[in-house]
Amino acid sequence: TAPSPKHKRGRISKEEQKGPPELELESPKPSLDDESREEEKSSSSKHLSTRQKRQKRREFERIAKDVEKWASQVLDEELDRTADGWKPVVCNKFIKKKFNKDGRTEVYVKWMPDSRDEKDIDSISAAAKKDTPYPCLKIYTTIDAPLDRVCSFLSRKETIPLYNELVVEHDDVEEISPNSKITWTQCPKILIVKPRDFVTYCSHRWLGDGTQVLVNQACEHEDRPGVMLEGEGKVCRAFALRGANFISTDPDDPNKTRITMLSHANPGGGLPQWALTTAVNAVVAVEPFKFLHRINEGVCNHYEEDEESTTTMDVVNKDDLTGRSNKPAGIAHLGFTCLWPNGGGLKVGEERSNTNPSFATNPPLSSSPALPQDEDDDVMWRNDMNDGEEDGANDMEEFDD
Repeated sequence: TAPSPKHKRGRISKEEQKGPPELELESPKPSLDDESREEEKSSSSKHLSTRQKRQKRREFERIAKDVEKWASQVLDEELDRTADGWKPVVCNKFIKKKFNKDGRTEVYVKWMPDSRDEKDIDSISAAAKKDTPYPCLKIYTTIDAPLDRVCSFLSRKETIPLYNELVVEHDDVEEISPNSKITWTQCPKILIVKPRDFVTYCSHRWLGDGTQVLVNQACEHEDRPGVMLEGEGKVCRAFALRGANFISTDPDDPNKTRITMLSHANPGGGLPQWALTTAVNAVVAVEPFKFLHRINEGVCNHYEEDEESTTTMDVVNKDDLTGRSNKPAGIAHLGFTCLWPNGGGLKVGEERSNTNPSFATNPPLSSSPALPQDEDDDVMWRNDMNDGEEDGANDMEEFDD
């Protein structure tokens, strides 16, 4: 090339300072894997369409019905609470005088396989041990306070430390409907069992006689993945497989409350059977008695009574199509913490006849389904109407379809 003129020698032009122009690279087109991941993300609970939300809610409502029906069948042997393999649990002698002096709390245990429906078991770790027996407890007790005070006390976040020291953290993961949600709860180390966390679906409703029915079942949620094996993390996933709580007025004394509980759980972590059995035998002789004693003590001694929180009336508009109650509900259990301090539970159906002498401690249904078919349709229709309030015109268009 020809030499540059003398007057330009030793100088660098602005173009030369900038260097060669950068090549404009075309952004890569998303692969099929990327697209599928995006579709997966959009199908999560935060991106569900109104129709998908309704389908999801109805599926969980089916689960609530199944759990209540299962609990009713398990608790049906009221004349003999030790029938069908249930064994009474003797309160630990070192704590009996303090926590169960008058014997008001009765606890029974039975080891049984995962009681959930096969299609509801979505954890690989839990499904792999479907036939492994896990402890199930049924509990009966009486609280020396009227039903409305007990329900109000148990529905409050600030009262949890008064009766349940096994709740370290808790959170609402997703609301399914005004009376149901998916929750996350963590408990501390218990004996040889390291800290555990639980993801649990919870739902409640009110019967015609004022009984609160609260059911739960273990589930999974993309926002709360868990560690399935012991040693892979500080906190390991456990499962509140299935459970039901029936809280009702004592038929012998309207100033007292009867509580019937059923709780089936898998401590998770792949513990060997001997370790699981040792831990459970030690825990069940203490914790249920302590838990219910503290509820009774908390309601009686620490509850600040006020008109608003103890009202027994339902402030519900007669024209309100949802038919929901404003009565507070919920409880902080080992395995789930679900609180509805402002109510929201459906008032569905009339309670069965309480002429049966066992009704006081056996408020659930007999072997019949939890709700008649026509009532089920009514519940879903009411929830659909509630969705209409939340999702607006789009929801109503699909409802019409």
